[in-house]
Amino acid sequence: MLEKHIFRAYDIRGIYGEDFDEDGADLIGKGYAKYLRKKYPNKEHLTVVVSRDGRNSGSVLKSNFINALVKSGIDVVDAGELPSPMLYFALCTQGFDGGVSITASHNSAPYNGFKLLSGGAHSICGEELQIIWEIIQEEDFIDLENNGDYPTDLGTVEKLNISEEYYTLLSDITDFKKTDWKIAIDAGNGIAGAHYPEFFRRAGFDVTELYCDVDGNFPNHEADPEREENMADLKKLVLKNNLDFGLAYDGDGDRVGVVDRKGNSFSADLLLLLLARDLLQKDENAGGAIVYDLKSTELLKEEIEEHGGKPVMCKTGHSFVEEEMEIHDALLGGEVSGHIFMAENYFGFDDALLASAKLLEIAINLEIKSGETFTEEFAKLPKTFVTPEEKVAVSESKKFGILDKIVKNLLKKYPNALTMDGIRIEFGESAWGIVRASNTSPYLTTRFEARTQEKLDEVKGIIMEEVEKWV
Repeated sequence: MLEKHIFRAYDIRGIYGEDFDEDGADLIGKGYAKYLRKKYPNKEHLTVVVSRDGRNSGSVLKSNFINALVKSGIDVVDAGELPSPMLYFALCTQGFDGGVSITASHNSAPYNGFKLLSGGAHSICGEELQIIWEIIQEEDFIDLENNGDYPTDLGTVEKLNISEEYYTLLSDITDFKKTDWKIAIDAGNGIAGAHYPEFFRRAGFDVTELYCDVDGNFPNHEADPEREENMADLKKLVLKNNLDFGLAYDGDGDRVGVVDRKGNSFSADLLLLLLARDLLQKDENAGGAIVYDLKSTELLKEEIEEHGGKPVMCKTGHSFVEEEMEIHDALLGGEVSGHIFMAENYFGFDDALLASAKLLEIAINLEIKSGETFTEEFAKLPKTFVTPEEKVAVSESKKFGILDKIVKNLLKKYPNALTMDGIRIEFGESAWGIVRASNTSPYLTTRFEARTQEKLDEVKGIIMEEVEKWV
């Protein structure tokens, strides 16, 4: 079983047993193998590194996927159960030709999927994913008995433990001025819980674990730190135990959320603001580009410009951020969802552990310099009223058609609106609103910002009036 709609904008993701099954994993593996063979026609032998997160369906999907690669003559390195950033790290440092993280990221327990990559941890997305779908539809798979000049033997499988190399490099590129802080980590029962606390313990921190046992049922809350309700238990723990900092991760460890010692959490675009400021203050990074998605606060753009950087807005989606970072040679990028891409002395992919370590560095330095927390630092910024990303449930099969109608009608009134991803309308005086379709779930998403509550209500009302006509 394999439904076309799960081949999304930047990965393959759906409900296991409803949208795809283990036979679908086999087809995806064979389609991916042929895609790589076409991409690297001059390489005789191809090697792919594969890992999975902690979802209940992960084991059988991984087994079938690897088996499909082996039968296609692809050598496989089985990296075990890893956060996606550790899989990306292995791909970048070991010179593999491709990599696959079997995960549904922040989605709920019934979901699973495949993040497919080529060499250098470059995401296979958009039209490239559709090429793999076409290979599957046409059954244009590798036939080892008629494989031309390429190997006719089955692929091999070997194991890899990348943890030590990963921890060592991250230790080399982080610099904690003090390590007597007490921190908490909420992994939401995702795979980050099996790996990330160890890094901070090695660095010398006192770590309290919350929901760090890996459980594919996600029994305590969804592993998605973007949503405020999923941060509630971490906030309580930080306050109750008088901890200095709290970190939260999503299901595959590539999104991060933060709680300061006052028990406050912050949207990821504000965290990106702190990282951008820290980066641009270094002489060697002067004038550098910072990439962010179009749901981000205007404060981020203003802060980047104030510190001499170049703000670059892009479509939402990790593959789109990655693409714009390459185009503009950016050292930092991020999304409101919590993906933060680090390229200073690193590889440029979204790594929530490295991002959280850098944010902890900044928090410690703030205390040393002024005794302030993130809460007090953000209070210095211009006052703004902003909604969280709000979701409007729609049919998966109809969401893009509904969005097209909304965009068409709003463009009649606001012809200069930005339409690279849904529609983002600028209303002047730093007020804006956006409606777009989620690429991972059956939702339309909205967000709004203004400098007064009255203006925020006005902006939200204009866009939501149109949205509500169609949903």
